[in-house]
Amino acid sequence: MKTTNFMYTDQKNSMKVYTVLKSMTLFLVSLILLTSCETADDVDIITEIPDDIAQVFGGLEYNNSITEARENAIQNFTIDASTGGLIIGEDGTQLYFPPNGLTHLGGEAVTGDVDIAFIEIYSRADMLTQNLPTNGKKDNGDVVTIISGGEFFINATQNGNQLVAQVPFELTAPTDTFDPEMTVFVPENCDRLDCDVVWEEDEDAAIEGGEIQNADGNWTSAYVAPLTNFGWTNLDRWWSYAGPKTMVFADVPEGFNETNSAVYVSYDGEPNALALFDTYDTNLEMFTEHYGQMPIGLDVHFIFVSVQDGDYVYAIQSATIGADHIETFATTQTTTEAGLTALINALP
Repeated sequence: MKTTNFMYTDQKNSMKVYTVLKSMTLFLVSLILLTSCETADDVDIITEIPDDIAQVFGGLEYNNSITEARENAIQNFTIDASTGGLIIGEDGTQLYFPPNGLTHLGGEAVTGDVDIAFIEIYSRADMLTQNLPTNGKKDNGDVVTIISGGEFFINATQNGNQLVAQVPFELTAPTDTFDPEMTVFVPENCDRLDCDVVWEEDEDAAIEGGEIQNADGNWTSAYVAPLTNFGWTNLDRWWSYAGPKTMVFADVPEGFNETNSAVYVSYDGEPNALALFDTYDTNLEMFTEHYGQMPIGLDVHFIFVSVQDGDYVYAIQSATIGADHIETFATTQTTTEAGLTALINALP
């Protein structure tokens, strides 16, 4: 029979034992240090990482790539605050600022030149590289997919000082077909370039139909939205799907998680939508959309993305959503930003 003996001591005796042990420990440490100094030239110290500790890739490059993509997308213009002016972006979006419509934060009227920073986003690839997915938050808190007619960042400054729009300025975005359900979405408490964006419907805003002349001289349909807030704006409508829905999880390669990568879903046939799996389950070590809003039977492409050692690390997989769907990314490839952009924009 195995027995275990326990020894108890009072506090004074404990202190005596502690003192003896401490002295012995100091002696042994000194002896080890002396020995190591004498044999340092002959002994190699080898450090091994246990097999059960997984490597986690750095996330700084990926997070910096999002900021850099947004900064590189900025188009800079100058208007006269007194006369106002019309701005036309590279993708055909127009901004019209009326005369004397801008003030300083203190309410004083602005005169002279004003700097306008402008980003226009119409493609899924730009949504992905700038981390601006079409995730919309409903009144009950559920995050679901919305269909975008264009995402925009607009800001006005003078000598680096923030300005305010006292009267509406007009955003006109070209579209192949006018959708009367489109409305204005904005992120809550987010007027900076670098904030995380989840779109919420602006119930006080309105969109009208109009026309816009393209660079080739032809006229096309357009969304016309009067705006008063600077920052991010999205022209969207709620995406409706009548079929049953399910929870979906994405199992990413070893070493990746929410700190250094992301998982997106593009819907086949919906080029103006890109959903982000906005939750990482640390117990399951999987990404998920966590509201059970993915339609069963829907044809999609799952997109895994990170940035490591200057390259985009990615995987793109086609799938049809099934009940309790788990998408597993087994292998990845590397490419440049231009290469990833071409791949994303080529999806159906």
